Amino acid sequence: MKVLDFSPRPDGRQKTPAQYQPGTDLSTLSFAEQFVVWATRASRMGAESGCGRVRLEAAFAAIDAPESLPRFLDFLTDLEAQFGRPLGSPCFKRQSLQTDEARILTLVDQFQTMAMGEGPAPSNLSDAALQSGQHLALALSSAGVQMQPVFHVHQHTWTRGMPILH
Repeated sequence: MKVLDFSPRPDGRQKTPAQYQPGTDLSTLSFAEQFVVWATRASRMGAESGCGRVRLEAAFAAIDAPESLPRFLDFLTDLEAQFGRPLGSPCFKRQSLQTDEARILTLVDQFQTMAMGEGPAPSNLSDAALQSGQHLALALSSAGVQMQPVFHVHQHTWTRGMPILH
């Protein structure tokens, strides 16, 4: 039996698909989205190696958003507490969006949309994750780093678009 993705009632709205799907080619994402994915991977790798923090600080400073880094790290920590496990941290060479990265992009996009007054707050998040997510969205937006899904536009490839952290 097939399950409907929408309500068959006349007033039922069709469910909108998630913007960010695991397996999406990273080169189809905008710079801001690629940057958030790179920063997520770098923060996870940096936590393990110890040298990643310096590169993260330099990267956030390069996009004129140095105050966004602590908010970003707080948000990731709150998400890990919410999920009850560490976030997935694939190798930088992986060219596709992973499940946790898709969730992070979706949440940041929802928080930025909410900050503009165009949508509701993400549901099912703890108060700490809601607060840190709102602070992150405002900090990124004020620095001009805005999530802009452009799946149909081909951008620079992943390896040329972001610095390597090894």
